[in-house]
Amino acid sequence: MRLPRYLLHRPSGYTFRLVVPKHLRRQFDGRGEIRRSLRTHDPRLALAWSGALLLAYHAAIARVEASGMVWRKQDDDDLAQALGLTGGRKPKEWKVVHAASGMSMEGPDTDDRAADMAAAKEAARFLAELYGGAGPLANQPPPSALPVPPPPGPPPGVHNSRTDSAVDFWLKAERPNFTTPARLKTYHKLKKTGETFAAYVKPGTRLYTLGRADCAGFYNHLMAGGLARKTAQSVQSYLKRFFTWAASSGYYPDDKANPAAGHIRLTRADKASRRGTGFQAFKAEQLRMMFAPEAFAILPTLKDRWLAVLALYTGARSNELARLELVDVGPDEHEGVPVLDINELAEDKAVKAEASIRLVPIHPDLLALGLLDRVEARKAAGESRLFPGNLLTQNGPAASSQKAFLSALKAWGIAPRGKGRMGLHSFRATVIQTMTRKGVAQGWRERFVGHESSEGPSTLDTDHAATYGAGGSALRATAAACLPALDWAAEGVIDIDGLRPLLAIGAAPETARSGRRKATQKR
Repeated sequence: MRLPRYLLHRPSGYTFRLVVPKHLRRQFDGRGEIRRSLRTHDPRLALAWSGALLLAYHAAIARVEASGMVWRKQDDDDLAQALGLTGGRKPKEWKVVHAASGMSMEGPDTDDRAADMAAAKEAARFLAELYGGAGPLANQPPPSALPVPPPPGPPPGVHNSRTDSAVDFWLKAERPNFTTPARLKTYHKLKKTGETFAAYVKPGTRLYTLGRADCAGFYNHLMAGGLARKTAQSVQSYLKRFFTWAASSGYYPDDKANPAAGHIRLTRADKASRRGTGFQAFKAEQLRMMFAPEAFAILPTLKDRWLAVLALYTGARSNELARLELVDVGPDEHEGVPVLDINELAEDKAVKAEASIRLVPIHPDLLALGLLDRVEARKAAGESRLFPGNLLTQNGPAASSQKAFLSALKAWGIAPRGKGRMGLHSFRATVIQTMTRKGVAQGWRERFVGHESSEGPSTLDTDHAATYGAGGSALRATAAACLPALDWAAEGVIDIDGLRPLLAIGAAPETARSGRRKATQKR
């Protein structure tokens, strides 16, 4: 007698074997097949039991496919128990009865007949529930009338894509959104997250089969490898972005919740451990120390010196200042107020957020130090930007000045307390804290340094602007509210007469020489 493919004959007896569809193996504990000993050497009995198991497992696979549930080995035992294939008793000899009304099984006439009948009834109840009313031991309709489980594969409208292929398509779709070097850093983080996730779940895994358990396992794997929870939370945002794209592009079912979201939330302990790790503001005595003319001369280039002075008076980010063009510095065409126009009107410009695009009133001390004289001298030299240097470096055009300022801090003996940091960005914290201490309202501070507004739409952009400043001018009102709080010359921090010669054209090189040129000179 030829055996079906799901029935194997071994010296120990017959064994049921069913191959699990590849796209569902993760839901079946990673198993490629299901095996169950039928505990008999009778081929007719083996055929009956294997047929019952085959129908039961087909229904189970269809249920897993539809609901995404996980099928454990314990579920195999429960199913076999319901069919009467397991138990502590010695297997009995069963008799298969074929009749016009259908196929049935009869146990031997023993004292355990009542228990056997109870087990049989339990099996029939289980299978009736599984199949919706017709178990494999009852009268079966013709095979053509049996319910057909849905075919294996993705849901309608979803690509049957490998995870690594979907990641590649996602990265190609994301790449045009990251054109500047600063933004490329974010793109590389997206790329690393996507590729690492694909490697973790195995590249050939079909994306539509993945769920929350896979994403949770990925995060746990990263943190077990030493990744901090804060960094893992960033990875979570990148992976969430991937699944959002996949759902909208047909690579993942759009009727499911994003499986990458909501796994990692920072606890109070996590937040407490990070307090004090940001950039610390400079104290007044530290500012007086670093801007004393003899100490300030340590900064090697004019770019390094001007970025430090501009940051002190504006609280702007160093890369925002380093990207300024000459047309961005001067009187505003509408109000005549001298401003720094921080924008992204060129391909090599970038800002952190939409609120970062702003007009910053220029403090009178900066005019006294020769800022506009520098603009005119650069124009006369045929230059278009306020500072020379490569705008396409990965860390931005201010990277060299940031390093030079860190070296100067060491020479001045200025260091942060605890776990904090100090650098050019510390001037931003200094400006914000100084304005806060001197009573500048939060809305003005946010407008001046380019923070997102915490008060909703600003009244400065409406007809109510006259309430806030001279002549109804929002720009003049911003200057009137913020600049007096930053009068560093009056506080003895800035010696205008002593610093002006150090900031003049020719007082120092414009930018540091490259390492290659230095090495050439040494040779």
